[in-house]
Amino acid sequence: MKTRMNKSIRNRRGMTIIETVLAMTITAMVGGAISTMMAAVSDELASNQGTRSSLIRAGLAQSRLSSYIARSHCVLDLEDTSVTLWLEDSRDGNTVHASEIRWITLNEDTKILESHFVCFPDNWSEAAKLQADTEYTTASNINWNMVLKSFQDRGLSCSLPLVEGIISMEFAGNGSSSLDTTLIETTMSMAIMNQIENMNTAESIRVHQIPEDMEN
Repeated sequence: MKTRMNKSIRNRRGMTIIETVLAMTITAMVGGAISTMMAAVSDELASNQGTRSSLIRAGLAQSRLSSYIARSHCVLDLEDTSVTLWLEDSRDGNTVHASEIRWITLNEDTKILESHFVCFPDNWSEAAKLQADTEYTTASNINWNMVLKSFQDRGLSCSLPLVEGIISMEFAGNGSSSLDTTLIETTMSMAIMNQIENMNTAESIRVHQIPEDMEN
């Protein structure tokens, strides 16, 4: 009788070990499958996040560039990494004044696309501002970048950041000259989620207006 009971106990113990091994094997297989699935989900989420980030940055760049280009009267100068715009005729003379110009340029050191403009101290009188607000009646032989530098050297310029994290960029226009340009295309390379993304934007001047007596 004891011999049979001992055999039965040994048999039950043997089945328990086998069941344990099977359970561990199944658990390992399930765990491996879950890990693979989670890795795939994580990769998909990262990919979607990168795509969303890219779209958001592209939309932001398009919106901010559009806010300047679309409402401008004309392009005064167009280079690979900068565009100079006659933004408005705030002096109502149909001529370009320094305070009406916007310089959109890439800062190579900070990799930020910036808008530069002439600004005068708040404590200046209107007469002093008017006197310092240079009027340009011709585009001939004018270096608009040097115009900006002259105001910067006197501490009469301000800047605003438009788009950050730009690796490289290039402006292109549809006109035979700067003043004839009505459409500006921008190609940008930006670092997003440890990857380099290329973006293209295009914006047209809604109401093209060349200042009086200005010729290239």
